[in-house]
Amino acid sequence: MTTTVSGEGGQRAGQVGLIAQVGYGVGQVAGQVFRDVPSLLLLFFMTTVLGIEPALAGAAIFVPKLIWGVGCDMAVGILSDRWKHKINRRWWLLAGVVGSPAAFLLLFHVPADLSMMGRVAYVAACFSLYMAVFASFSVPYLAIAGELSDDPHQRTVLMAWRLVFTAAGVLVGGALAPYVVQNLGGGQPGYEGMAKVLAIICPLSLLIAFFGSARAARQAGRTPAPAHKRLSFGEAIAVLAAPRFSVLLTSNLLQLTGSGMAYAAMLYFLSYNMGRADSLQLIGGLIAVACAGIIVAQPMWVALAKRVGKKPIYIVSAIGYALSYITWSQCAQAGAPVAYVLCFIAAIFNSGWALLSFSMMSDIAGEDRAHAGLYSAAWIAVDKIGFALGGTLLVGFVLSGFGFDSVAAMTGGAQPDSALTGVMLAFGVLPGLFNLTAAALYGRFGRH
Repeated sequence: MTTTVSGEGGQRAGQVGLIAQVGYGVGQVAGQVFRDVPSLLLLFFMTTVLGIEPALAGAAIFVPKLIWGVGCDMAVGILSDRWKHKINRRWWLLAGVVGSPAAFLLLFHVPADLSMMGRVAYVAACFSLYMAVFASFSVPYLAIAGELSDDPHQRTVLMAWRLVFTAAGVLVGGALAPYVVQNLGGGQPGYEGMAKVLAIICPLSLLIAFFGSARAARQAGRTPAPAHKRLSFGEAIAVLAAPRFSVLLTSNLLQLTGSGMAYAAMLYFLSYNMGRADSLQLIGGLIAVACAGIIVAQPMWVALAKRVGKKPIYIVSAIGYALSYITWSQCAQAGAPVAYVLCFIAAIFNSGWALLSFSMMSDIAGEDRAHAGLYSAAWIAVDKIGFALGGTLLVGFVLSGFGFDSVAAMTGGAQPDSALTGVMLAFGVLPGLFNLTAAALYGRFGRH
């Protein structure tokens, strides 16, 4: 049984103050930027700037995420569990402080004299380094939340702050980054300038989280988790295969696959289906609207989860998100105002299932603190797999399968009607179906 003591400033154990909540939450800015920028911009950069065929570009992003990214996630999770009595999890955040600038600067600085396959190999290699840096801070960062309180509602509040700063990260990665690219004239110089901006923002947010999580831990006043023996591979699989965790993880994988498709296909949808020459500017406005939806919805979702329960709210928000994107994909000719409205609605539902899935995961990790790093590693790995599977591999295959022309994209030419159909499916219909399947799965087999 976990023992608790009185927290800092006279607060009861498990109660984390506002400043500490915010300090911890700021770290999610870096996590979200690391997650979103490749999903939103890297495939578009490779196809429209480097001229790489979509399926090949998608594979060049997906394979490093699947092999290198997931391997690093699991290694960091296991090591952070094994070493937690010697190295507090928050110290892992400093690896991100040091490594994140190099990760961004290298990824978008593709040498101009490389052949086509040389460019593919370069991006794949740099993206492997990028994923290693991402794992070094994202897995311990998530594990920290499950260790700060025994109170499930307090964990939901912590996750709500995390979602608030998720919105800030989305704003940086989805609005500021494209704005910088376009403001610098586009092309590779624009992407390189964007990387320099992100190389400042990400380490700063992680440094704030490093100190914020220390304050939160002092206020929570929890004793360290008991030491545990090293797990064999089979024992680790058994821990992760327990139905309470594995069903939630599988549902989350389906949702993230759909969300990754919608996110990666958005620039294509705006540029070609909606015919917007200012797509890099329009997407900034849409992301800002989405961030507003995420932020304003958090008190509602927290209150509903406490009153109704986490599982039903998770299911309702997944269904609402699915229907929003399916509807949006059929409204390409309706213009920007309709896109803003549908984006706002989708963001509200998106923030609901994201909040509740993280909250339920942190409940599981908090109740089994000896394996918190393992749970977090699996969760982050699935996040990366799902977003990469949907946002690079599946979108790339759908676009190529429906005849998207990368040469025409480089020269500003029109796309065939079949390519527009592929973009519509990748942007809205398939993401909606993935999320409806996730809601059905968790509704039938999930428990909290």
